[in-house]
Amino acid sequence: MNRPKTFAPYHPSDHNFFLFMLILTWAAIASGFGYDMYKLNELGKLHFSLIVHIHAAAFTGWLVLFTAQIILVRSKNLALHKKMGLISFGLIPLMVLFGILTAFIVAKRDYGTPSSDLHFICVQLGNLILFSSFAGIGLYLRKNYAVHKRLMLLSTLALTEPGLARWFSYKIAPFFGNYFWNYKTFSQGFLPFWIYEVLPQLILILAIGVYDYVTRKQLNKAYVLGVFFFLFVTGVEVFLYYSDSWFNLMKQMIGVA
Repeated sequence: MNRPKTFAPYHPSDHNFFLFMLILTWAAIASGFGYDMYKLNELGKLHFSLIVHIHAAAFTGWLVLFTAQIILVRSKNLALHKKMGLISFGLIPLMVLFGILTAFIVAKRDYGTPSSDLHFICVQLGNLILFSSFAGIGLYLRKNYAVHKRLMLLSTLALTEPGLARWFSYKIAPFFGNYFWNYKTFSQGFLPFWIYEVLPQLILILAIGVYDYVTRKQLNKAYVLGVFFFLFVTGVEVFLYYSDSWFNLMKQMIGVA
């Protein structure tokens, strides 16, 4: 009986593929937030609280670190790559902490205004769960280069939702129907939510699998588990978003119940 073929940790095209995915990540986040800030500036509303600035700095720091790590691997400076990777052990907890604080503080600030959407906290928390899980396991398995690279990329792709949503959920969705937040039940809102909030991220994630299958003729097991984990977490997000129990819980969490 033939043994399963070992997943090759390296391929000559890997450097270019990960660089391409890095560019897509920056484009998704920078374009979404950049356009949003441009419109807010036009309206004279380009003002953010301190917690938002700290949150933005932490998450931008991750993108800068991830970019530096890819450049160091491309330049074969693995020693510095490993040293800089130690920053992640401190940065990841800070990102999770400030991500949660920002979600709750902004939700309380906006409560009772047209901008309020307590249901959406499930998406913000889901992003943090995906990011921290992929990044944490990726760091733990950093000696397994094939798994490490894919999990760290998955963790970074988990951060693209806010940028992608500013295009797909806010700008593109109205051309094809209603905003997903205007639906009141799970059965009505599941498909619009999934298409505009989940699918854009999923396409980026599936690109990893397509690349691996083309270059290795197989999928990395850790990557496959990561895809299923992504689908599970986002599936829970959809369910919670249309749940009155979740809404009432969030009112209690931010102190407006």
